[in-house]
Amino acid sequence: MQICLRKWSRNTALMALFGALFLAGLGPLQAQQKALPALDQKLDPLRTQFNQDVGKVRLIVIVASEIQKQVLETIPSNKLAVYVVWIPVLNFQDEVTLQKNGLKESGRVPDSRAIHYIDPNGFSGRQYSTVLNVPYHAPAWDVYFAFGPDVRWEERAPAPTDWMYQGEGFDRARLLDGRKFAERIQKLLATADSKAAKR
Repeated sequence: MQICLRKWSRNTALMALFGALFLAGLGPLQAQQKALPALDQKLDPLRTQFNQDVGKVRLIVIVASEIQKQVLETIPSNKLAVYVVWIPVLNFQDEVTLQKNGLKESGRVPDSRAIHYIDPNGFSGRQYSTVLNVPYHAPAWDVYFAFGPDVRWEERAPAPTDWMYQGEGFDRARLLDGRKFAERIQKLLATADSKAAKR
Protein backbone atom coordinates (compact mmCIF):
# COMPACT_ATOMS: atom_id res chain seq x y z
CA MET A 1 0.00 0.00 0.00
CA GLN A 2 2.83 2.40 0.92
CA ILE A 3 4.67 1.59 -2.34
CA CYS A 4 1.49 2.35 -4.34
CA LEU A 5 1.08 5.69 -2.55
CA ARG A 6 4.70 6.62 -3.23
CA LYS A 7 4.30 5.76 -6.95
CA TRP A 8 1.05 7.70 -7.08
CA SER A 9 2.64 10.72 -5.34
CA ARG A 10 5.63 10.61 -7.68
CA ASN A 11 3.33 10.33 -10.72
CA THR A 12 1.21 13.23 -9.45
CA ALA A 13 4.31 15.36 -8.88
CA LEU A 14 5.60 14.55 -12.39
CA MET A 15 2.22 15.38 -13.95
CA ALA A 16 2.12 18.68 -12.06
CA LEU A 17 5.66 19.48 -13.20
CA PHE A 18 4.89 18.68 -16.87
CA GLY A 19 1.66 20.68 -16.59
CA ALA A 20 3.53 23.71 -15.23
CA LEU A 21 6.19 23.45 -17.96
CA PHE A 22 3.47 23.15 -20.61
CA LEU A 23 1.66 26.25 -19.33
CA ALA A 24 4.93 28.18 -19.07
CA GLY A 25 5.61 27.33 -22.71
CA LEU A 26 2.16 28.60 -23.67
CA GLY A 27 2.78 32.02 -22.14
CA PRO A 28 4.95 33.41 -24.96
CA LEU A 29 2.69 31.75 -27.54
CA GLN A 30 -0.40 33.46 -26.12
CA ALA A 31 1.43 36.79 -25.97
CA GLN A 32 2.51 36.32 -29.57
CA GLN A 33 -1.07 35.64 -30.68
CA LYS A 34 -2.24 38.78 -28.89
CA ALA A 35 0.36 41.05 -30.52
CA LEU A 36 -1.16 43.87 -32.55
CA PRO A 37 -0.02 44.03 -36.20
CA ALA A 38 2.45 46.87 -36.86
CA LEU A 39 1.93 49.15 -39.87
CA ASP A 40 4.69 49.68 -42.40
CA GLN A 41 5.33 52.79 -44.50
CA LYS A 42 2.54 51.87 -46.95
CA LEU A 43 0.24 51.28 -43.94
CA ASP A 44 0.01 47.56 -44.63
CA PRO A 45 -1.58 45.34 -43.34
CA LEU A 46 -4.29 47.99 -42.77
CA ARG A 47 -4.40 48.90 -46.46
CA THR A 48 -4.83 45.26 -47.48
CA GLN A 49 -7.63 44.70 -44.96
CA PHE A 50 -9.33 47.95 -46.04
CA ASN A 51 -9.44 46.77 -49.66
CA GLN A 52 -10.64 43.29 -48.65
CA ASP A 53 -13.57 44.98 -46.92
CA VAL A 54 -14.75 46.92 -50.02
CA GLY A 55 -18.55 46.76 -49.96
CA LYS A 56 -18.63 47.60 -46.26
CA VAL A 57 -18.61 51.01 -44.64
CA ARG A 58 -15.20 51.36 -43.01
CA LEU A 59 -13.94 53.45 -40.13
CA ILE A 60 -10.32 54.28 -39.46
CA VAL A 61 -9.76 55.66 -35.99
CA ILE A 62 -6.34 57.03 -35.05
CA VAL A 63 -5.85 57.12 -31.26
CA ALA A 64 -9.46 57.98 -30.58
CA SER A 65 -10.94 55.61 -28.05
CA GLU A 66 -14.26 57.46 -27.64
CA ILE A 67 -15.55 55.61 -30.71
CA GLN A 68 -16.92 52.67 -28.68
CA LYS A 69 -19.65 54.36 -26.64
CA GLN A 70 -20.32 57.30 -28.90
CA VAL A 71 -20.66 55.40 -32.16
CA LEU A 72 -20.10 51.64 -32.25
CA GLU A 73 -22.55 50.71 -29.51
CA THR A 74 -25.30 52.52 -31.42
CA ILE A 75 -24.65 50.71 -34.74
CA PRO A 76 -24.94 46.90 -34.62
CA SER A 77 -24.48 46.39 -38.40
CA ASN A 78 -22.07 43.70 -39.59
CA LYS A 79 -21.58 45.81 -42.72
CA LEU A 80 -19.34 48.09 -40.69
CA ALA A 81 -15.59 47.43 -40.44
CA VAL A 82 -13.49 49.25 -37.86
CA TYR A 83 -9.73 49.74 -37.79
CA VAL A 84 -8.16 51.31 -34.71
CA VAL A 85 -4.59 52.59 -35.03
CA TRP A 86 -2.46 53.33 -31.96
CA ILE A 87 0.43 55.72 -32.56
CA PRO A 88 2.96 57.30 -30.16
CA VAL A 89 1.60 60.84 -29.97
CA LEU A 90 2.72 62.75 -26.92
CA ASN A 91 5.98 60.97 -26.23
CA PHE A 92 8.41 58.62 -27.91
CA GLN A 93 7.56 54.94 -27.49
CA ASP A 94 9.61 52.15 -28.95
CA GLU A 95 7.68 49.35 -30.64
CA VAL A 96 7.69 47.11 -27.55
CA THR A 97 6.26 49.90 -25.35
CA LEU A 98 3.67 50.88 -27.98
CA GLN A 99 2.69 47.23 -28.33
CA LYS A 100 2.14 46.99 -24.58
CA ASN A 101 0.22 50.27 -24.46
CA GLY A 102 -1.80 49.43 -27.58
CA LEU A 103 -2.88 46.11 -26.09
CA LYS A 104 -3.88 47.84 -22.89
CA GLU A 105 -5.79 50.64 -24.66
CA SER A 106 -7.47 48.24 -27.09
CA GLY A 107 -9.68 47.21 -24.17
CA ARG A 108 -11.34 50.63 -24.51
CA VAL A 109 -12.61 49.61 -27.97
CA PRO A 110 -13.68 45.98 -27.40
CA ASP A 111 -16.09 45.87 -30.35
CA SER A 112 -15.84 42.53 -32.17
CA ARG A 113 -15.70 44.34 -35.54
CA ALA A 114 -12.60 46.31 -34.55
CA ILE A 115 -9.12 45.32 -35.71
CA HIS A 116 -6.36 47.05 -33.74
CA TYR A 117 -2.97 48.05 -35.16
CA ILE A 118 0.10 49.83 -33.88
CA ASP A 119 1.99 52.37 -35.94
CA PRO A 120 5.36 52.77 -34.18
CA ASN A 121 6.69 55.28 -36.72
CA GLY A 122 3.49 57.34 -36.95
CA PHE A 123 3.17 56.83 -40.72
CA SER A 124 -0.65 56.94 -40.57
CA GLY A 125 -0.70 60.24 -38.68
CA ARG A 126 1.70 61.79 -41.22
CA GLN A 127 -0.16 60.50 -44.29
CA TYR A 128 -3.50 61.74 -42.98
CA SER A 129 -1.93 65.05 -41.99
CA THR A 130 -1.36 65.60 -45.71
CA VAL A 131 -4.85 64.38 -46.70
CA LEU A 132 -6.52 66.70 -44.17
CA ASN A 133 -4.03 69.58 -44.57
CA VAL A 134 -3.37 69.67 -40.83
CA PRO A 135 -1.88 73.02 -39.70
CA TYR A 136 1.91 73.07 -39.31
CA HIS A 137 2.08 69.53 -40.79
CA ALA A 138 1.34 68.08 -37.36
CA PRO A 139 0.34 64.39 -37.41
CA ALA A 140 -3.37 63.63 -37.53
CA TRP A 141 -4.60 61.94 -34.34
CA ASP A 142 -7.79 61.77 -32.31
CA VAL A 143 -9.53 61.50 -35.69
CA TYR A 144 -12.45 59.42 -36.92
CA PHE A 145 -12.63 58.66 -40.65
CA ALA A 146 -15.64 57.09 -42.37
CA PHE A 147 -15.36 55.61 -45.86
CA GLY A 148 -18.19 54.65 -48.19
CA PRO A 149 -18.47 51.06 -49.44
CA ASP A 150 -16.87 51.78 -52.85
CA VAL A 151 -13.71 53.56 -51.65
CA ARG A 152 -10.50 51.75 -52.56
CA TRP A 153 -7.03 52.34 -51.18
CA GLU A 154 -4.54 52.77 -54.01
CA GLU A 155 -0.98 54.08 -53.50
CA ARG A 156 -1.90 56.91 -51.15
CA ALA A 157 -4.20 56.83 -48.15
CA PRO A 158 -7.75 57.53 -49.38
CA ALA A 159 -9.60 60.73 -48.48
CA PRO A 160 -12.42 59.96 -46.06
CA THR A 161 -16.04 60.24 -47.19
CA ASP A 162 -16.73 61.92 -43.85
CA TRP A 163 -14.70 62.61 -40.73
CA MET A 164 -14.63 64.18 -37.28
CA TYR A 165 -11.96 64.87 -34.69
CA GLN A 166 -11.36 65.65 -31.05
CA GLY A 167 -9.15 68.51 -29.97
CA GLU A 168 -8.26 71.68 -31.86
CA GLY A 169 -6.97 72.84 -35.21
CA PHE A 170 -9.91 72.23 -37.56
CA ASP A 171 -13.33 73.65 -38.34
CA ARG A 172 -15.45 73.39 -35.17
CA ALA A 173 -18.24 71.87 -37.26
CA ARG A 174 -16.08 68.73 -37.48
CA LEU A 175 -15.64 68.44 -33.71
CA LEU A 176 -16.78 64.98 -32.66
CA ASP A 177 -20.49 64.69 -32.02
CA GLY A 178 -21.14 60.98 -31.55
CA ARG A 179 -24.84 61.21 -32.42
CA LYS A 180 -24.21 63.14 -35.67
CA PHE A 181 -21.32 60.91 -36.70
CA ALA A 182 -23.40 57.77 -36.04
CA GLU A 183 -26.21 59.23 -38.20
CA ARG A 184 -23.77 59.89 -41.04
CA ILE A 185 -22.44 56.34 -40.79
CA GLN A 186 -26.02 55.00 -40.83
CA LYS A 187 -26.58 56.90 -44.11
CA LEU A 188 -23.45 55.33 -45.60
CA LEU A 189 -24.68 51.91 -44.47
CA ALA A 190 -28.09 52.54 -46.09
CA THR A 191 -26.28 53.41 -49.35
CA ALA A 192 -24.23 50.20 -49.08
CA ASP A 193 -27.41 48.13 -48.51
CA SER A 194 -29.14 49.79 -51.45
CA LYS A 195 -26.21 49.05 -53.77
CA ALA A 196 -25.99 45.45 -52.56
CA ALA A 197 -29.74 44.96 -53.22
CA LYS A 198 -29.34 46.14 -56.84
CA ARG A 199 -26.62 43.58 -57.61
